[in-house]
Amino acid sequence: MINALRVLVFVQVFLAAFTAMVGSFADGGQWWERFILVAVHPTAAVLLLVLVVRRESARVLVLVTAAVLALNVVADVGLAAAIGSGAIKGDWWLPLVFAVVPLIALPYCIVRYRNS
Repeated sequence: MINALRVLVFVQVFLAAFTAMVGSFADGGQWWERFILVAVHPTAAVLLLVLVVRRESARVLVLVTAAVLALNVVADVGLAAAIGSGAIKGDWWLPLVFAVVPLIALPYCIVRYRNS
């Protein structure tokens, strides 16, 4: 299970870094859409990477990681809903792709918190 999560985390880090670079240069979109792409996704991915790679982690790191992952999921679901309702342009399913790994990792954070 942990090895599968590590693979998913590395994929998430690559995906978040790539879209942050692309999102920084793309035209259009609101500031909060770019904030999700450029700040929330990479921060969540890096925190999760640190948490998965380290064997011992402080409870604060686990809590902060869980909070940022939850923010990531809520932001992506909200973005997908905004796109689906027609409020903004885009593919409604695309933000949900970024929510998969954080959603899978949230139970991992809960287990890590209880064991720390």
